[in-house]
Amino acid sequence: MRVHFTVEKFVFGGMTAIVLASCIALGYSISPYMGDFVEENLTWLIVMSLLALLFLSLNVLIAVFIYKDASRRRMNAWLWVTAVIYIPNFIGLILYLLARKQHHIHAASDAGNQDIRCPHCGHLI
Repeated sequence: MRVHFTVEKFVFGGMTAIVLASCIALGYSISPYMGDFVEENLTWLIVMSLLALLFLSLNVLIAVFIYKDASRRRMNAWLWVTAVIYIPNFIGLILYLLARKQHHIHAASDAGNQDIRCPHCGHLI
């Protein structure tokens, strides 16, 4: 299995690394102050942690859907996953859904299409 490193994968990986490093640095910087907070507001901390986990899992599910759907439609999957994950307030998802309507799978929709396509990748032979 060959791994293709493209600009889109590099941008997605770089942005994800920056976000993770920022979260780790923030957690490390506030860790000395969390002892008193946890003793007083443990229930609030648990609820907020569960909500953050729910939001993260929702983003992962949306990213998997976008990747599979964009790949099937022969769109740039990594670019759309990056846009959907890092454009806030689900604006990236709305943009993808609008672009998805305009992008059709031409091989399946054209009955008179006489082009021979590879059954595995869909490229013209």
